[in-house]
Amino acid sequence: MRRLYKLLVDNQISRREFVREVTALGVTVASANALVAGALSDATAAETGDSADQAREVSGLGSDLLAESLLEADVNYIFHGCGGGINRFFDAFVTRPAFKNFLATTEGQCIAMAEGYHIASGGELGMAIIPRPGLMNAAGNILNAMAHRSSVLVLTARETNEFSERRGNNELVEWEDVLNPFMKWSYKMQQVERIPEFTRRAIKVAHAPLGGPTFLGFTENLFITEGTGTIVPQSQHHVQGDIEPDEDVIAEVAKLLLNAEKPIIVPGLEVSKSNAVEDLVELSELLAVPVSQGLSLFADFPSMHPLSIGGFSRYNGYMRGVDLVIVIGTQMPDPGHYITTGPLPKGAKVVHISMDPDMLAMAEPTNISLVSDAGEAIRSLTSAVKEQASKRKIRSIRDAHYEPAVKQIQANRDRLLGRAKRKWDQAPITNARLSIELNDALEKDAIVVSESLFGVAEWFDFGPDAKMQIGPQPGEALGWATGVALGAKLAQPDKQVIALSGDGAFMFSNNLWALSRYDAPVLIVIYNNQAYNMNRAFGWIRGGAQAEQKKDMLTYLGDPNVDFTLLAKAHDIEGEIASDPADLRAAIERGLAVTASGRPYLLDVRTERWGAGGDLEWHPGISIAELRNRKV
Repeated sequence: MRRLYKLLVDNQISRREFVREVTALGVTVASANALVAGALSDATAAETGDSADQAREVSGLGSDLLAESLLEADVNYIFHGCGGGINRFFDAFVTRPAFKNFLATTEGQCIAMAEGYHIASGGELGMAIIPRPGLMNAAGNILNAMAHRSSVLVLTARETNEFSERRGNNELVEWEDVLNPFMKWSYKMQQVERIPEFTRRAIKVAHAPLGGPTFLGFTENLFITEGTGTIVPQSQHHVQGDIEPDEDVIAEVAKLLLNAEKPIIVPGLEVSKSNAVEDLVELSELLAVPVSQGLSLFADFPSMHPLSIGGFSRYNGYMRGVDLVIVIGTQMPDPGHYITTGPLPKGAKVVHISMDPDMLAMAEPTNISLVSDAGEAIRSLTSAVKEQASKRKIRSIRDAHYEPAVKQIQANRDRLLGRAKRKWDQAPITNARLSIELNDALEKDAIVVSESLFGVAEWFDFGPDAKMQIGPQPGEALGWATGVALGAKLAQPDKQVIALSGDGAFMFSNNLWALSRYDAPVLIVIYNNQAYNMNRAFGWIRGGAQAEQKKDMLTYLGDPNVDFTLLAKAHDIEGEIASDPADLRAAIERGLAVTASGRPYLLDVRTERWGAGGDLEWHPGISIAELRNRKV
C-alpha cells in the first residue's frame, strides 16, 4: 500500500491503475476512490478549484515560504539540532513568535521528541529539523517512527546548488536515498516557488493512513533565495475515509468466530491508531473472546481487563487448545522475534487483518487475509456476529467461553503475582516490584513511556480509562524514551509523564539536556541491572559456548558501575539511587513531588539481573594501560 500510494502521489501510476491494484487486495471500490481523492489533492491552487478561493500568494525568502507553509498546517513546535546548514531556517522562525523551538544535543532525540509530541497530542504532526551531518545519528529513531507509523516530518539542508555534486565531506552520499527505506515519502527541493507545494504534500503523506515519517531535503541557497509561492489551506489536502473491509469476507470471519471453541484476538498498534480500543473491548466481551497483546507501541486492549491474556507468547499456557487466532492491526507473531514470539498455536485457523498488505500472511499462511482499517474491521465484525446469531445464541457462546477463559487468565495472573511477592523484599529490586510501586504511585491518567524493557508493562494498568502506554518501541532502536517523554509532556502538560529506560538504553542516548533546558517535569526511572539483560537472557537460552563456560562476552555493564544521578546532576537535574526495597515507594514519591514543582527528576533504581547467567559478573578483563611498554 505504501508503494502504491507513493506511485500515485508522484504521478507514476494512474487513478485507474491505483484503484485496480488496491481493490485486488480486498479494499472496497469506495475506499479506494476515497484514497485517490486524498492523494490527488496536492495540485497547486490554480488546479484545486475551491482551494483557489482560499489560497494566498507569499513572497519572500525560501525560509519564509517554508515557515508560512508550516503555520498554515498549524505546525508550531519545532524540534531541531544545532546547526550544520540549517541556521537560515531560523531567520524566518525568529520573526514569527508562533513558533516554539526545542533544541536537542543529539539528532536522534530531535526525532524522539517530535514523535512523542505526535503520539501524545492525538495525531498532530511532529516536526524535526536535522543538520545533514546528524542524519545518520537520527536514523535509529527515524526507523522507530517508521515502525510505529508516526507522522513526523524531517527536514534537512545540504550544499548550495553552486557546489552540488562535488561529493565533499558531508555530501559523500545522497541523503534522501540513504534514508528512503526509513521514510514513507521523500523529496529533494530545488525550486523556491515549489516549497509550499512539497511541504504540504509531505505533511499530507505523513498523516495519510497508516502514517509515517516523510523527508524534505533543501539546498542551503533556497533559504536565502527570493521567490513567490502559493499557500493553500492544509485542510484542503487531508486524506479522509478509512478502508472498509469487504462485507462477504467479514461474514466469513464472523462465521469462524461463532464456531470456534477457543478463539483469541491479537491486536496491534493499528487498533489504537484508529481509535478502536473500546470497539475491540465490545467485540471481545460480546463472545468472551480473550485478547493477547501483539507487537505494538500501545496497549491496544485494557491491560487489566478480565479477558486480557497479556503479551502474546508461544510460552503462554493459555495458547494450548486455541483453535482460532484473529491478528488485527499488527504483524503476525513470529519465531524470529523475541517479544511477540511465534509461531501461532498449531492447528489453529488464522485470520490476519491490516492496512499494510506487505505485512499480511508474511510469517505463515492464513485462512483469511484482509486489507482494512482496524477500527472498520472490528466494528464490521461485531455487526456481522450480531446479524448471523440470535441474542440467545450469542449469550450461550459468551457464557460457555467466559468462565473457563477468565478462570485460566486469573490463575496465570495469580501465579505471576505470587512469584513477584516471594521476591518482594529482594535486593537488587525486581522489575515486578518497581513496576507495581510505580503503577500504584502514579495518577490514573499518567503517560508511561517505556524503552525496551522485559517484565515491566504487564504490571501497569493501561487502557482508555487508565494510564496511557507508549512503548516499548517495536522499532527497538535504543535511546528513545527520554526524548519521547519530553514531546509527550509538551503535548499533555497537565498529565504525569514518566520515562522508563534500561541502563544500557540510557547510555545509548538520552535527552537530559533538553529536559533540563525546557523545565520538562518528567520522572526518569532507570531499571539499572548493569547489563544488556534481555540480550544475554534470551541468547543463552539457546546454549552455546558462552552459556556453557559461563563467560559473558558482551552484555555485562557493571564495570564501571555508573552512577546516573551524577550525570543528572551535571544537567542540573535532581536524582537519587534507590537500592533498598523498603525505601522504594518513598523515593518514587520524592521524585513525583519534584516533578509536581516543575522540574525533572531521575531515579537510578538498582534492579535484578534475571535469566540464564543473570548472577554472573565475568567479562573480558582487558586493560589497554597494561599493553604499554612506556608509561605515556
